[in-house]
Amino acid sequence: MKYRCAVIGQPPMRFPWGFDEEDSRCCRMKLEMAQHILELCQCGVTEFQVACDPGVGLYAAEIINILREKDKSLRLVCVIPHEEQATKWTPQLRERYFNMLAGCTELNCIDFHEQPDAQLLAYQRIIKQSTVVLAVYDPDLADGSAEDRAVAYALVLGRPVMLIHPETLKIKRLNMPTEKENK
Repeated sequence: MKYRCAVIGQPPMRFPWGFDEEDSRCCRMKLEMAQHILELCQCGVTEFQVACDPGVGLYAAEIINILREKDKSLRLVCVIPHEEQATKWTPQLRERYFNMLAGCTELNCIDFHEQPDAQLLAYQRIIKQSTVVLAVYDPDLADGSAEDRAVAYALVLGRPVMLIHPETLKIKRLNMPTEKENK
């Protein structure tokens, strides 16, 4: 059986540090993500899927592409909401975005043109295709965003979800099988 993980998370503007990736809190969050990605690999996950957002999706894809240099069995699937997603991003983010796409194993596109809920549709696709979800997410900030609805969608589908709180870095595991169920 192929084990797949969807990686989703809040956009950078919902983090206290915003887009400042040199902030120590952001560095710690990325390190926590990397540790849990490695943990998932040790549990048999060989494919990671991201919806190519400029925050968590990009961070995860960069981590996974580094891991893929040593482990050729790992796959990175990028699902973009629409072709011109990165048009209005900063030049530095666009460069990282296109490097992510160039380095991925597989690339899919929800639609050629931007449409309402395009990001949510991308999240739903990767969640539906995955066996587990890793989310950098603070449920206390829920306001009906695509990320909020994606986490809710994963839970409705019964997917195991590992939530990393972006500030405290505490892990909350939802829909995880118990030890008894594993035997």
